Amino acid sequence: MDLTEHTITVRKARVEPLHAPGRAFDKDPKSEAGKRTISIPPHVAPLIRLHLDEYAGTDRLFVSRDGTPLRGNTLYQAFVRARKQVGLDDLTFHDLRHTGQTLAAQTGATLADLMKRLGHSSMAAARRYLHAVDGRDREIAKALSELRRTR
Repeated sequence: MDLTEHTITVRKARVEPLHAPGRAFDKDPKSEAGKRTISIPPHVAPLIRLHLDEYAGTDRLFVSRDGTPLRGNTLYQAFVRARKQVGLDDLTFHDLRHTGQTLAAQTGATLADLMKRLGHSSMAAARRYLHAVDGRDREIAKALSELRRTR
């Protein structure tokens, strides 16, 4: 992580095989596209810095209390408790990724931009996030008028 540059680099994926409980290891992501550096929104950087300073350290965003990599479904269980507290029982962990990418698409991110952020090597997966969003058509129409005025 480089919070001065507002980036996070993904180099490895943590794996804990279901057939071998207690055996966890780091490995390369599924594809070369999975190894990536992505920019984080500047307004999020202070929150990540606070989290790293208070709970994590410098190597990983999420660690156990003793500083070792999280085991099993620890992060997921924390997510379940948090969503229950705020009354969003139907929210899935993957919904967070979907929301982030949908918002990125709304900013005008291209398919290639989304693929890089997601770590996807195929367009099919990234296309899921390019769906129409209510009100977006009106914004596009206004932007087209602005474009015409400048030419």
